[in-house]
Amino acid sequence: MRKSTFIRRALILVVPALLLTSCVTFGDILKSSEFGATSSSANEVTSEVTGSENPYPLNGTYGVNDYEHPITANPDTLDNYYKVEPLNNNSRLINNYAISNTMGLAHLDSVSNQKMMVVPVKFTDTPASYGGEATIQGAINRAFFGESSDTGWESVASYYYKSSYGRLSLTGEVMPLFDMGYSTTELLAKTVDDYQYWDKSHYVLEQVYNTYLSSTLKEYDQNNDGFVDSVFFVYLAPVDYESDDTLFWAFQYFWNRFADKNKPVFNAYGWASYEFMVEAPGYTYLKPAAHTYIHESGHILSFDDYYDYDGTIAPAGAIDMMDHNIIDHNMFSKFSANWSTPYVPVGNSDIRLRPAESSGDFIIINDAWNGHAYDEYILIEYYTPTGLNARDSLSVSGYNGVKGYTIPGVRIWHVDARLVILSNNGNTKKWSDTIPPHLDGSGGSWMDFATSNTPSYNYAHNSLHKLHLLDGRGRAQTWANNLVKADDSALFQTGTVIASNNWQKYLLKRATFNDGSVIGYSIEIGEMNSEGVTIKIRKA
Repeated sequence: MRKSTFIRRALILVVPALLLTSCVTFGDILKSSEFGATSSSANEVTSEVTGSENPYPLNGTYGVNDYEHPITANPDTLDNYYKVEPLNNNSRLINNYAISNTMGLAHLDSVSNQKMMVVPVKFTDTPASYGGEATIQGAINRAFFGESSDTGWESVASYYYKSSYGRLSLTGEVMPLFDMGYSTTELLAKTVDDYQYWDKSHYVLEQVYNTYLSSTLKEYDQNNDGFVDSVFFVYLAPVDYESDDTLFWAFQYFWNRFADKNKPVFNAYGWASYEFMVEAPGYTYLKPAAHTYIHESGHILSFDDYYDYDGTIAPAGAIDMMDHNIIDHNMFSKFSANWSTPYVPVGNSDIRLRPAESSGDFIIINDAWNGHAYDEYILIEYYTPTGLNARDSLSVSGYNGVKGYTIPGVRIWHVDARLVILSNNGNTKKWSDTIPPHLDGSGGSWMDFATSNTPSYNYAHNSLHKLHLLDGRGRAQTWANNLVKADDSALFQTGTVIASNNWQKYLLKRATFNDGSVIGYSIEIGEMNSEGVTIKIRKA
């Protein structure tokens, strides 16, 4: 989550790196690690990323792609596309937690029936105005597990059930208030180190863990890997909006303990204030806001932040749950969570997209696509201010002063979610389309994304973005190179054309993908109404 002052925090399961941010995700974890071993695999390509200022430093270095499109193009028709099979019928797709597992970390599985433990944490100076235990537990339960009607918008559970099109059913329990027995000031005064307590919140986790019975923790280890599948700590104290110390802010982090099947340990955890329920106008503890809890739960599901931690640019345009904590997740996030799969054109195609928030429809374009979410491609979806988008888009002030798009339109993204295998303290970077089986967190190599929406966190080149929202006005530099929020004009409308030789207007002056290959298609936005939009795609 955003804060005016960013301090970066990261960790690895074996050796900590004392850096801090307000939202910690697995894509940030190993930037300063001390792994030393190198690895090799038949699926790896030995070309290494260099520090060159060449804007296309990745030319020809990505892994051996053996994916084959299941259809071939017929130049005489406009139906040269197919729908990718879902996860249960498609071994090519990758589980959302697979990349973090290479680091020895455990994110929550994004599909099926999953459980979350919620722990309210009380201090001796917890404000009496919060009320008694039943009042506090009731408010937290509404925010996390309530029906939509129990909240001012959605609960964590109702949001993710809708956002996932019913593919993620999140249940759980609000535990009894856990009394730390000391004040927030005393917790702030505690020290961190390179071994046991990498963050002050770890003192809370340790005390809770030592108190809870193994039988309780086992209820939340459904996959029997020795880690509690997900846990969220709601601290009963005000939000600290001013201090550089982010303890009393909101973040997702990891606990530096090894798995234990006899008494499962916490791993990925959320941390946020009770007061985030009422941080925006129009919300009360009886009708709470869950936006912050939803955002941090997105990290528990492995989603990265899409804002720039350096505070210089806004590649995704700010309007997204993993950016400014508003509206529905974008279709790249949903694709990586295996909640939906794309239409893929291989030639001339007219594809009708229904509203993404209710249908899960989207298109990806790249003839050399590798068959799963972690690649580079153009992504097209139809946005409407309906469903999960409605409240934050159509209310007078949005949420906390940030509004979603108020009109329907087509969102076009440039996704560069390619993967690298890292070793030798992160200095050796090798591209791979697949996750080699030997990467399980036990050795000296791991996987991560090559790019980031924070320039200083790019493994490849600081000019590349993981998720870049194209500007419907044809201006490449708007938020990609400036700290500017997108607005309704970012959406593409009927009649707009991106010619196959004119992508540089939209892609930061580049006419190709980041790997140097041509995009090879033109796009025209066709008829649009409340039911859907026609995307006219033509092969160059």
